[in-house]
Amino acid sequence: MEAHVATFELKMPKLGESVTEGTIGKWLKQPGEKVEKYDLLVEVQTDKVNTEIPSPVAGTLKDVKVQEGETVPIGALLAVFETAEAEATAAQQAAPPPAPAQAPARPAAPAPPTAPRSGDGRPAPVSAASFAPLVPSADAADVRATPAVRKLAAEHGIDVSQVNGTGLGGRVSKKDVEDLIARGQAPSAAPSAPARPAATVRPVGIAGDRVLPLTPMRRTIAENMARAWSAPHAHAVMEIDMTKLMRYRESVRGDFAAREGFDLSPAAFIVKAAVEALRTVPLVNASWTDQGIVVHGAINVGYAVALGDEGLVVPVIKAADSKSIVALMRAIRDIVDRAKAKKLTFDDFSGGTFTVNNTGPLGTVSSSPIVLPGQAAIASSESIRKRLVVLDDDQIAIRSMMNLVIGFDHRVIDGATAARFLQTMRDWLQSVGPAVPIH
Repeated sequence: MEAHVATFELKMPKLGESVTEGTIGKWLKQPGEKVEKYDLLVEVQTDKVNTEIPSPVAGTLKDVKVQEGETVPIGALLAVFETAEAEATAAQQAAPPPAPAQAPARPAAPAPPTAPRSGDGRPAPVSAASFAPLVPSADAADVRATPAVRKLAAEHGIDVSQVNGTGLGGRVSKKDVEDLIARGQAPSAAPSAPARPAATVRPVGIAGDRVLPLTPMRRTIAENMARAWSAPHAHAVMEIDMTKLMRYRESVRGDFAAREGFDLSPAAFIVKAAVEALRTVPLVNASWTDQGIVVHGAINVGYAVALGDEGLVVPVIKAADSKSIVALMRAIRDIVDRAKAKKLTFDDFSGGTFTVNNTGPLGTVSSSPIVLPGQAAIASSESIRKRLVVLDDDQIAIRSMMNLVIGFDHRVIDGATAARFLQTMRDWLQSVGPAVPIH
């Protein structure tokens, strides 16, 4: 008995807890093509990550409803399939229920906890749970809103931090902003905040100019960097003698490559040094809030991965302090490979407490890294180069030297703390040799 032909509607799935829309990057199947279940169907870009959506049914792609480059909300109809009735029914039943359109407005932030006092009057140690109620101030950078909503608000001179969001978890939705525009009301920023221009200033056009449309990734990078730069930044740099480490690496890299199938990069040692320094100087492993400085118990290291002109991403190595040098190298290799193949997941970007930016392979000797929002500092390792160096006994020698830079949020840490962090990384890196286990 032949199955009856039915239609199945593919809708934009929910791709993450805080994701409300997606942009169609590329259709991998075209109308009229036969599609097997789980065949990759379409590339979708969000403000978090790019992903590929598989087909939930087998059948024929009948019609595409959203064209490449268009941005649509979660739940929007993407495509229609012709498929067997039983398969369509099973797919519809397996589909998760749509997210509620609205949720209660954001609750007021609780008062900051008061630090307990010990018997001698000094502040007693505070557990990680004590920091749980802390909520950052609701300025424009902290408000939950998608890039498209922020752009719409900026074009109409609306400060999103003054908008009462009606979306999930207090998110400011597109409708919230459109309602304000329709009523001719534009909440202004606090009196002390500078006025936001209504539109971006455009440069004077020159013959031969061309406009590169902003991808979701590029727009997100721009917004995150603008938000990050609102914190008072400072930088410090320190020279590291990597000669001993590089000799040790050379002695073990052959066996390592034969066993693991890839090279042992200096990056693994640098991330390990950062972990050791974060243990010694825990204030660097922190976040700023208006209620207090949150010192994180976990050490989750973000590792910046450049994707050429497309942009960069910062996936996170969770529990980096529990990993050996070999395990860190495996983790670095894994996230770099998956980043370049666009296979990272939303979980890969969550929970970062500190970031390492390895610009050395690009040939840089000094840089000014920007601290990611929600973190206190970022370390940048520059290129390792052989230089003439005057040693402590006044001898001149050829040494493998590297500059190590720290960018830090001056609200959280001061120059002395930043220098102590660099000194700890330097001392560990300069001590690496056969006595330092890599497993």
